[in-house]
Amino acid sequence: MIQAALSFDRPRPENLFRQGSQNYRIYSRLLGGPVTNGEIIYGMRIANSTGRVDEIRKKLRPYLMDIKAQPVPGTEGQWLYKLAG
Repeated sequence: MIQAALSFDRPRPENLFRQGSQNYRIYSRLLGGPVTNGEIIYGMRIANSTGRVDEIRKKLRPYLMDIKAQPVPGTEGQWLYKLAG
């Protein structure tokens, strides 16, 4: 019996958010790999990283995707975000 592998493509940023918006920029960056709240705040100049991540999570739910958040060991208040699903 041959079983075909399932492949789930992640939605493109422009299909979820207005191009160039903060959510678009963060989601595009997450597609490239994990990102810290420090990079979002200081590198991308987006102050409300927690709020933006929450908005992105809501848009990803219909695609059975989420954003996993975990504290960065040895730091105070730094979090690592990565796509899950």
